[in-house]
Amino acid sequence: MTIADPVAAKTALRVFLRNQRKQLALQAPQADWMIAEIAREPLARLFPDSAGKVAALYHGLGSELSPLILGDQLREAGWTLALPAIEDAEAARMVFRAWDPAQPLIRDAIGLPAPSPDSAKLEPDLVLAPLLAFQRDGVRLGQGGGYYDRALEALRARKPTFVLGVAYSGQQVENLPHEPHDQRLDAILTEKEYIAVET
Repeated sequence: MTIADPVAAKTALRVFLRNQRKQLALQAPQADWMIAEIAREPLARLFPDSAGKVAALYHGLGSELSPLILGDQLREAGWTLALPAIEDAEAARMVFRAWDPAQPLIRDAIGLPAPSPDSAKLEPDLVLAPLLAFQRDGVRLGQGGGYYDRALEALRARKPTFVLGVAYSGQQVENLPHEPHDQRLDAILTEKEYIAVET
């Protein structure tokens, strides 16, 4: 498989990377606590005044590294929390809705847990993005639905939006296939380090 065909290359990679992530999750059972501690200082530096700002988390599924402990920390610092919700699967349209952890989640258009459609749509200042693999230059390989790329492109066209990839350190890969429309990360947070992407 060659990088000349990035779509096919991505598809082939995803099968391997999903299995790899399962092994990484078993090797680092405390990773959710570790990323919360590592993120504290860089996020405080990037967002010294968090009052009124919106942080979009995600509800980790399977072996995805969960950002929910970090979310508790952000909420205590004054952030408003949001979660993604797929509104239209065919159009790959994803929005971010206000999230109160005390409220139950429902299933969105593709069956993932999300806030109720009655919850307000928000435009995050900070988006924590799950991934299958990353490069230190901000290239991200997601699940393949294109939801994050479309949502982030729309957000970034309207306002500055900082995108923080959340991953196990072992998910770093070199020479990831990517396409012009793929949205790059501003930084990556792993259980070992915070990686600022140099622009």
